[in-house]
Amino acid sequence: MNINASKFIRNRRDKIALTQKRINDILICVINSYDKIIADKVVFDLSQKNIGSIKKEDYLRNRLVDDYLQNELSILEDGTDRFTINKETAEEYRSLVDEKLHNDPIDIHIVDKAQKDSWGKNTKPYFAIECKRINSGFSEYIEDTQKFTERNYPKLRLPFEGQLGFIENSSYSYELVYQKINKNLSSNTKIETTKSLQPHILIDKYDGSYISSHRKKDKSNFSVFHIFFDYSKIIIN
Repeated sequence: MNINASKFIRNRRDKIALTQKRINDILICVINSYDKIIADKVVFDLSQKNIGSIKKEDYLRNRLVDDYLQNELSILEDGTDRFTINKETAEEYRSLVDEKLHNDPIDIHIVDKAQKDSWGKNTKPYFAIECKRINSGFSEYIEDTQKFTERNYPKLRLPFEGQLGFIENSSYSYELVYQKINKNLSSNTKIETTKSLQPHILIDKYDGSYISSHRKKDKSNFSVFHIFFDYSKIIIN
């Protein structure tokens, strides 16, 4: 390997490491938001009378983002205007299956301006988090992982994805959930998993965070951060 190739690999490795560190900062804010929901003894009433025509999944996401996460990110950016967070922001992608252009509404869309240091000043790097309720099965959660493998985005989408699971089944522990997801991934022929879910500790005394690695249909690699929250005691259906 020549010097230039070695330098390129080292620079890319450093860029990926810094990117992951900054995403970890965002995920810690997400977890802190959950901790404050629990500390505030919030109970989410998901009855139609309360949430109207809003999907239950979207309502839970809205409360997390609007009532807590925006404030946590504001504390982290410390007056620097580092983050722009939106819900249901659409980004174009080209399908690796039908090769057509499509629109993708993203549950939680976070632009981190600090990432420009690594990816270029004219870029607009963003981190996407998809949200799912987890009751009795994992097919919809796994579908989000699958869609990551089948899409390329014209804008700079970071090589890390986020998946957030609101666990509503009181018999599901974090460990049980990640084991079941790994079992589903191992038998899923549409997803090439290069590393199954493994614990990814972000905060002491919180063990609901994991990371997995996968390969897209175009053979590029990416990782998924999985965050699970126990909502079984704070939801009224």
